[in-house]
Amino acid sequence: MDEVPLGTTGETVSPLCLGTMYFGSRTDPETSRALLDTYYDAGGRFLDTANIYATWVEGYDEPESEPLLGEWMTERDNRDDLFLATKVGFEYGDVPKSLDPDVIEREVERSLERLDTDYIDLLYAHVDDRDTPLAETMAAFDRLVESGKVRHLGASNYYGWRLARANTIAEERGLTPFSCVQPRFSYLTPHRNSDFERQRPATDESVTYCDDNDLTMLPYSPLLGGCYGRADKRIPERYVTTENRLKMDAVADVAERHDVSGNQVALAWLTQRDPPTVPVVGCSTVEQLEENLAALDVDLDERDFERLDGIETLGGLH
Repeated sequence: MDEVPLGTTGETVSPLCLGTMYFGSRTDPETSRALLDTYYDAGGRFLDTANIYATWVEGYDEPESEPLLGEWMTERDNRDDLFLATKVGFEYGDVPKSLDPDVIEREVERSLERLDTDYIDLLYAHVDDRDTPLAETMAAFDRLVESGKVRHLGASNYYGWRLARANTIAEERGLTPFSCVQPRFSYLTPHRNSDFERQRPATDESVTYCDDNDLTMLPYSPLLGGCYGRADKRIPERYVTTENRLKMDAVADVAERHDVSGNQVALAWLTQRDPPTVPVVGCSTVEQLEENLAALDVDLDERDFERLDGIETLGGLH
């Protein structure tokens, strides 16, 4: 599996990141380990988790994803082979929704313990905290980088202007900036008045900011539950628009031409757009993961991009 540059980190990572949100909870430990083994054996080295995963699942009040990853990495003795991302900011248990410096530093220590590691390759601010000054948040993140406990920083669920403000503060004060961004982003775009509650979908503004400043986007929910290639998965209600119906026709045409699934076309589009994104794929079965990995072998040509991008879409596309 070839690697691709990751934002302004100077690192290269796998072109598909394995999301482990439900590992150890909704996805049982045996299946979770099988997914990790399959991804790793295929050459994948980029794992995504968070300190809260998945404490909202009934019966799981404590984080399960990080401890399972820690156990798996210890069993396979492969921590140094991996690029490991986790997140802080959302609430769980007695931990508040906050990017207060004390909360950040305390939660990073807990994540390190659960992951059974002494460093995190990529730490995301999982949510924007408007009650804590950005300067205090960025300074706290910078101290973690300086300590060696965190190597790089990313932002998730930020408005474009807040992301730009955070990085401006970092530049002005000589602090570590956000190097990449994890938004809700896919080939289909939600209708204008969609409410995703605390999630932040990519917008023209944020996509342009990322593209212009070499901040790699790592889309979550890139397949919208599999709606591009599964008859049992309908387009989510927030994405039901005339434009998206035309886009789905384009996906179907390209999929037929290459004899692949629509989900594979959507992933190929994300990984081959200009600049490319690094989708975070969440899978509950090995078969789903293998289908997603096979998308890396789908080579979209100029004719495909003309078909897919011939419909007015979001974000400076190929």
